[in-house]
Amino acid sequence: MKVEKEVVSYLVKYGNTRETDLINYGVHRFSRSAEDVKKVVDRLVVMGKIHRIIHDKLEPPEVYVSLKEPFDSDVLKALIEVDLSEVAEKDALKILEEAAAIAEKRIRDMESREL
Repeated sequence: MKVEKEVVSYLVKYGNTRETDLINYGVHRFSRSAEDVKKVVDRLVVMGKIHRIIHDKLEPPEVYVSLKEPFDSDVLKALIEVDLSEVAEKDALKILEEAAAIAEKRIRDMESREL
């Protein structure tokens, strides 16, 4: 069950993903075999939470995995059991901290040039 939630969380965060990349992520993240992670992806497809898209313009064709559309924030919250507003708040805080660090560096650079 935890692997299923992580797969959905990954797709929420990164969007459409090659199935092979998603399986490799699961193998490294959960120390499971590729077959086990593939079964999790298959189960999510059968449950209707995600679907496969075949990108036949590539040579060879690639299989991508995507969330079923449309999802509103309440549905996504139920799927991954994470408060999306909390995730957004953490992302915003990280961006603000990075901006503050850049501003401080620019101020120090300007002050050193004036001396």
